[in-house]
This record gives sequence, C-alpha cells and structure tokens, in this order.
Amino acid sequence: MLSKRSKALISAFVLTLYYAGVSGHEKDGKDFVTMGLKRSSSSNSRSSINTRRIKSNSQRPGGMSFEGIGLRYTLRYQPGFKQNKLAQQQEASETPAPQPPPPPAVEMTEMPMEMPTPEPAPMEPPTTEPDEPEPEIPTRPTSSSTESPGETPDMSPSPPSATDMMMPMPGSTEEIKPTMKPTQRPPNPMPPRPSSTRIVLVNPLKQLIFGSPVEANLILKQPTAPKSKGKGFLSLFEVIKFPNSKCSVSLGDIRTMEGVCYHEFECKSLGGIPTESCAEGVGVCCIFVNGCGYTTSQQIVYFESPNYPNAVREMMICVLIINVRKGLKQLRLDFQMFELSRPTNGDCLDDQFIVSGHNTNFQIPILCGINTGQHIYIHVGDSTESKVYLSVFVKVSSGARSFNIKVSQLETDDPMAPDNCLQYFTDGEGIVKSFNYDTDGSIVDNREATYFNNLNYAMCWARSKNVCSVSFNTEQLGGDQPDFQIINKDEGENDLVADGQAGAGIFNCPDDFIAINSVRLCGERFNDGLENDDFTMHSQVRDIAAGPIVLPFRTDSEYVGRGFRLLYRQELCV
Repeated sequence: MLSKRSKALISAFVLTLYYAGVSGHEKDGKDFVTMGLKRSSSSNSRSSINTRRIKSNSQRPGGMSFEGIGLRYTLRYQPGFKQNKLAQQQEASETPAPQPPPPPAVEMTEMPMEMPTPEPAPMEPPTTEPDEPEPEIPTRPTSSSTESPGETPDMSPSPPSATDMMMPMPGSTEEIKPTMKPTQRPPNPMPPRPSSTRIVLVNPLKQLIFGSPVEANLILKQPTAPKSKGKGFLSLFEVIKFPNSKCSVSLGDIRTMEGVCYHEFECKSLGGIPTESCAEGVGVCCIFVNGCGYTTSQQIVYFESPNYPNAVREMMICVLIINVRKGLKQLRLDFQMFELSRPTNGDCLDDQFIVSGHNTNFQIPILCGINTGQHIYIHVGDSTESKVYLSVFVKVSSGARSFNIKVSQLETDDPMAPDNCLQYFTDGEGIVKSFNYDTDGSIVDNREATYFNNLNYAMCWARSKNVCSVSFNTEQLGGDQPDFQIINKDEGENDLVADGQAGAGIFNCPDDFIAINSVRLCGERFNDGLENDDFTMHSQVRDIAAGPIVLPFRTDSEYVGRGFRLLYRQELCV
C-alpha cells in the first residue's frame, strides 16, 4: 500500500506531465485546460482524474487544478511561455519585494482550500499523518501590485502576466474570473548588450605633446597571461616556502636578465616568464617584461618598446605606471637599450622620455638620443604619490627608435644613492659620460651627439675603503667630434674658450661646466692646469676633496657641445 503522501506526489507528477503535453500542442491562444483531482469515496481510496477542456471566447486562458491529501493545486497555462525554469518557493510569512516582470513560465499555486465550482460539493476533512509533512510545490512570487478600482481591463490578445489570474479568498464561493492587468513587459525584449573590452591596442587620439596639438597613437595594454583568481591551487605549494628574492638568468652571450624567484604557477599567474630554477629547484626565476599601457608593482620589470627589438617608426604615446611599494625610497632605471631621435640644438623635440611622480625638489632631465648603458636613480621617499610614470612620446613618424629599460625597486639591502644624486657609481673604476654622448647607434642614423639644455644634476660615487682621491681622464677616441666639448659663449656669441683649448674657472665656464674640486671645467680639452699647464692638451684631473665624491653638471638654455666621457679610478691613500 502506498502512503497518502506518495499518492499525492505521484498524482502531481502525472498531472504535470499531462498538462505539459497538452499545452505543448496548444495552438489557439484562447484555449485553456482545467484539470480537477478529487478524492474517491471507494474503499481503496484511489484518486480519480477528471479532465475537461473549455473553449473560451471572451476570457483569458485559465488553469489546471487538482487536489492532493488535504491540499488543492492549481496549474495555470499561459500561451507563449516556456516551461524551462522552476519558480522560487513562496513563503506565506513574508511578502516578496517588487521585481521586474519575470520571464514566462508555468505558475503553480498551492491553495489551502478546495477550488469553488458552480455546484460546490461538501469537502471531506483532510487527513494527514503527523510524522510526514505535506508536500509542497515551489511557487513563483507574484507581484504585489493590485488593480485600481474602475480600471478598464485590457482585452488585447497580448500574453497575460504572472499575476493575471486572481484566486478567490478562502471560503468564497465566487466563480474564478480572470482579472486583466496592464502588462509592464516591453513588446520586444532588449537585445543582450555586447561585452565591452578593456583592452585597446592602438587608439588614435589628439594629444598636446611638446607644446603643440598632434595626432598620435596611445599604445595601451596588450593581453597577457591570465591573472590568478584565487589561491586555492597555490595552497598546494604553501607547504614549501622560500623567500621571493632576486635571481638572474643568462641568455647566452647576449645579456643577463634579472627576476624574482617564484613558484612556477605563481609566476605565470602574475604574468611573468618562468626561466631557470631557483630556491634549490623548488621555484623558477620569473622575468617580468611589460610594454606600453601596463601597471606593475613587481620588484624588477623590463619596460620595452612595441615589438622590441624591432624599431618603432610611427607616432605613439607609451606609458608604464609603477606602483611604488610601501616604504620604498628609490628606484633605479638601467637603459639596456635606449635609442630615440636626437635632440635639436639641445632640446628633445621629436622624441621625449619623461619621468614623473618623484620628489618635487629632485630634477630629472627630459631624455632623448642614444643613452644605452646609462642609468638614473629616482628618489620617491618624499613623493606624495605612490606611483611613478615612465612616458615615451614620439611626435614624428620618420626615423626609428627602440628602448628596453630595466626598472628596479630598491630594497633596504640594495645600494642607495645619496639624496638628489641622479647617477650613482659603486665600482672602484669605470666610465662616466654625459647623456647622448655616443655617436654610433644600432638604430638611430644621426651621428651628431650633443648634451641637453637646462641640465642641473649630480653624479655621485661610493667611496671605497682607504680611498683618498679619484682620478679622471679623457680617452682619445678620435672622430669627427671632439672627445671633450663643453661650450660657453658671450652675449656676442663669441667663444669664451678658444677652439682646441681647456677652460677653467668661473670666467671661462660661467654657464656650461662640470666641477671637480669646486673648479669649473669646460672648453674642448679636459685640463684644470694643476698637473699640466698646457691647456691645449688633455690632462689627468684628480679630485682630492674630502667628503662625498660628487661631479655636478650644469648647462644653460643655449649653445651645446658634445659633452664628456671620463675614465675614473679611486686611488688609495698614500
């Protein structure tokens, strides 16, 4: 024997299938099906199913109702609705919040009393089992809005909404009549909005560059490796932990690149390139290469021009945003490859490399030309922003340029430059030169090298142990341009230092100069006159001043020369 609860469930399921079959073949939008389920008076208590189809010419489609054990269920058919979604269960204790018109669906309403008929019959008292609760059919919440008195029903053949059929109050014997309500559903559903893209490769725009409006391409971020959506998979690696320290990988005879030691999965999720193993084989040396339009907070990043190492031959605006880590004081830029268009009379007009976001009292010159092998420090300890912007502006489409800049956020164990030093040298010997000194380039064809106007920066050295002096010398390279050339002219545009001679002091070098031992040096020969009084010859200049080792460089707004290239060596105390 089946229990009463099982009988009710089976009846509901069979009727639902039957109703779905009937409604699937329903063609006329004015037809509706009403099905009633009543309890039989026979001894075996089997339920009988009475079905009838009613043709209505003036009313909207009605519904189907059947009675379970002590309960009556009503199914309402609405033409054009799809039966592919179940409604959420309606709770009697709370009133649902107004919602937009729900998608078409079959509505199932649970009624606590028997449906009224023109000839009501006495209702048999429900019998329930105390241990088995009555089954519930999920219902769709109906709108809380009611029809205003006196409102004229809309008799148009539009499909009825979910609240079109109003049920009578318990105990009422009034015949069920469909109530027409104005629909809030638009006649045609809105087409789905296309997904917007955040990635734009090249976007033409008009931008004010170098003081004049020009049309250029703003190079934005390109697709990279997918970002991590969580640390569920990373938790597998948390058993083995190691510090994310710096690492390096050799690329044959070409160069050596630096990165950070990460788990391989973590490296890829951060957009890095896994290379050689590190941390005793547990991690990989992760290299980060970013281009135009990127934002990064990695400790070491390589900022490359589009399609590097191929040359760029079109106008562009290329920006890298660096999120400076908390407590960081300095960044270092190493120009692995830096070739932009040459300056014009000392001013960067066609191409510009601009750094912004640093300390306000620290000057960084606008760079262009050939500066491969150079480096600069960016002081950010007093900056109000936590971002540094590296921007490359290309105004003309003629010519070629390319760059690869290594950006390092310096930690406490890295060598820090003294305050306001643009360049800092820690080796005991090496080469120091002015920007755009080199005449030969691999991409730029213009061989005329000059320094820039309006320079005011300092080059500093870390004094080694037992060092009392630093010697500076000029190499004899030869060529079309002088090896050393810092020009000063008077108001009549006459050279203050004769061609082929060295200048020293404030009268010979009032505007453009480098200073050693607080003595200004300029002209076309490098000589302070202390070790060699022949100013037509290059001579060694020794810095014997106590304290920090500093070499300042100053220029005015006109008359530029090639610049300087000096070999330095720290000398032990005698």
